[in-house]
Amino acid sequence: MVALADESLVPCQVTTRTDDETYELRLNRANASPIVVHSSIDFEDTLRQLRAELERQNLLLLCNRFRRNAFVSSMARQMSDGLGCYLVVAGEPVSPELIVESLAPAPRGDVVLADEASKFINDWIASFD
Repeated sequence: MVALADESLVPCQVTTRTDDETYELRLNRANASPIVVHSSIDFEDTLRQLRAELERQNLLLLCNRFRRNAFVSSMARQMSDGLGCYLVVAGEPVSPELIVESLAPAPRGDVVLADEASKFINDWIASFD
């Protein structure tokens, strides 16, 4: 994780748990209370909640799902319970070879705030019209 105020790295651990009816993400970090989010839909829903909470705290989790070009299709959500995403390329369709684990580490330069990622994905989708 990175603190946006000074770009310092904050060690953390994210764990998942499901009973097939409830999906839980738990983010643990040193000297802070854990952040726990639940969903009855899938892990993609919990990742969206976690991202919103982290952004409120001026933090970014350095994972694939929070990259600028991360796209989650409905099929990817179904096949991975929301723990897989595509890394799309401008002007190119989704490729099965580009699916990655949502919670796998990502470089700081690729991870952006939700608004910037949404704009990139919307522009990518519009490029096919």
